[in-house]
Amino acid sequence: MLASFEGIPVDPSLEIIPLTDSSWRICDTSVGPTDPGGLLAYVEREDAGFDVIMLRPGFTESAHTDCLAAALSLINSRRSGAPQV
Repeated sequence: MLASFEGIPVDPSLEIIPLTDSSWRICDTSVGPTDPGGLLAYVEREDAGFDVIMLRPGFTESAHTDCLAAALSLINSRRSGAPQV
């Protein structure tokens, strides 16, 4: 079952931590809290959508999405190892 954040269905293994009223840290709850691999991404609301900085060991990827739901979906797909589009 998916939880909800700002009315958007969210995989319950994603923890969304507000940093400001327009930025969030996204973590993987299936990873121990002291494991740096649990920090998945930062998301920031901009005038034209959402900037996403996805973090993986030894690699950082940035993207821009039109909505928060798309940003969370992108982060979740990268976390699960799904093929990148």
